[in-house]
Amino acid sequence: TKGDLAAAEPLLHEVLEVRRETLGGRHQHTLISIHSLGLLLNAKGDLAAAEPLQREALEGRRETLGSRHSDTLASINNLGVLLYAKGDLAAAEPLYREALEGQRETLGSRNPNTLNSINNLGGLLYAKGDLAAAEPLYREAVEVRRETLGSRHSDTLASINNLGVL
Repeated sequence: TKGDLAAAEPLLHEVLEVRRETLGGRHQHTLISIHSLGLLLNAKGDLAAAEPLQREALEGRRETLGSRHSDTLASINNLGVLLYAKGDLAAAEPLYREALEGQRETLGSRNPNTLNSINNLGGLLYAKGDLAAAEPLYREAVEVRRETLGSRHSDTLASINNLGVL
């Protein structure tokens, strides 16, 4: 649907319904559908509808894949992003920390997902006013993104901007 969220939503609902019926609620394909629909609703700004889906996907992935699987870590981070968007920084922070710790451990500090989590936690700490804790995270993101992506990549530039506004 090439970015047409309104057109994609009924398709994702249909796939999820069929997968729940045929595969069950804990099958990996069902969990992917739950996660995908939650992300779409989040992208549409429907945080109230997205949150229970993202929580369900996370719970299912923890049960079936374990807490250190990359899909589970993505669900942890994405729920943190949603809670941050709702303004619930206190609930988002432990999720950001858990995702970052798990990603460092399993994916390494140079992985793009890890770098996104570093940036997310830095942004949350900045929003809380904890600039001293945000700064080393922002510096790490800038340094590693420069090394891995180059100085002109949009993610590198976003990290440089984050550090600059500290």
